[in-house]
Amino acid sequence: MIAERSAVAAALETWGQSRPDGPLVWLHGASAGELLGAAPAIQALRAETDFQLVVTHFSPSGASALPRLGPDYAGYPPLDARKDCERVVAAVRPDALVYAKLDVWPGLTRAAARAGIPTGMINAVVRRGSRRMGPLARSALRSAYSALSFVGAASDEDATRLQRLGVRPEILSVTGDASFDLAVARVDRASEVGGVRERFEARLPSRPPAGVRVVAGSTWPTDEDALLAAVETRRELRRRVQLVVAPHQPTESHVHRLLEACRQRDARTVRWSEVVSGARPVVAAARLEPDTIGKTAGGAEVIVFDEVGTLAELYTAADIAYVGGAIEGTGLHNVLEPAAAAVPVVFGPRHDRREAHELVAHGGGIEATADSLVTAIGSLLDEAVRKRTGRLAHEYVHSRCGAAEAGAELMLRQLSERE
Repeated sequence: MIAERSAVAAALETWGQSRPDGPLVWLHGASAGELLGAAPAIQALRAETDFQLVVTHFSPSGASALPRLGPDYAGYPPLDARKDCERVVAAVRPDALVYAKLDVWPGLTRAAARAGIPTGMINAVVRRGSRRMGPLARSALRSAYSALSFVGAASDEDATRLQRLGVRPEILSVTGDASFDLAVARVDRASEVGGVRERFEARLPSRPPAGVRVVAGSTWPTDEDALLAAVETRRELRRRVQLVVAPHQPTESHVHRLLEACRQRDARTVRWSEVVSGARPVVAAARLEPDTIGKTAGGAEVIVFDEVGTLAELYTAADIAYVGGAIEGTGLHNVLEPAAAAVPVVFGPRHDRREAHELVAHGGGIEATADSLVTAIGSLLDEAVRKRTGRLAHEYVHSRCGAAEAGAELMLRQLSERE
């Protein structure tokens, strides 16, 4: 990572020196989640004006968001040193530097401010208990936050915390979080005739009689052990639940561990890459012994989903969703995607996600410990309860939409003022 970022300044400088004249937005996000959340605002801005787009990301996962953004240049940001940042800003000549959700790089922000380039944030979030709110971090970051010229906060609470970090009140507005818009857009596309939902419904094994399909997304081993134990604990769950497990990291070792855990519970199991004829598996095609895993999809109790990039769409084929990362506190993943699909959402209690707390308060989500998962999932076997919970989840997500247009308006204002 360090070696790659050391070479970034030269690569960005070379690209910037040869780019065509015209408006340019530089978007930076920590990883895929932040960049995907910004994608609806970028798309809304494109509907209003033409501009070039540079996208940088700190985590390698950010590359997976690029197809939804369509950048003219993409890669890692330069090292946050004055010399590197100033040479890149001078060469790229952005008309706006925009941070998505979390990251604010002090060196890059100061370089943009010295060059007179408006710098801001969209979907801006400061989570409760964030390390940025500590006295040392606030002291180190205050000059960067105070140099921002426009900020669209996700909520009133975020706006208050951003002011404590140094954001000037007069440049701050509450615009919402376009992650809600993104979740709705992905579900709508997946549900179109001939869309991804039809592919999953056609390929996934049939539900058991009077049964339900539980799609468990972005799971870690702790989540998987809790789910398998819950289904095993209650006979009705074992009889009526088909479990589709999509690990957060579907490496061969993780998938093998999950298959072994299923084997120990005598669960009929199949890999998604074995279900789909001609599919290119994410992991190698190694299997457990032939007598330990189902060779066909028929009658499978557990489907190990080893395809990446389509989890939001997979949720549209679920009756119940479980979102991983909050049983042990490894970091709760996206609860908005299944909620946007009108699917009731179950997740663990150890998280700091405001949208998850709000989803529970609205009646569309259920927090459950490893021990209470059996009760949570069992309550949703009742069709009336399941549909009501899913409807409330859907209502919650749609009630928070609109941040894409608000974020686009913030960026458009910066571009217009520099014409």
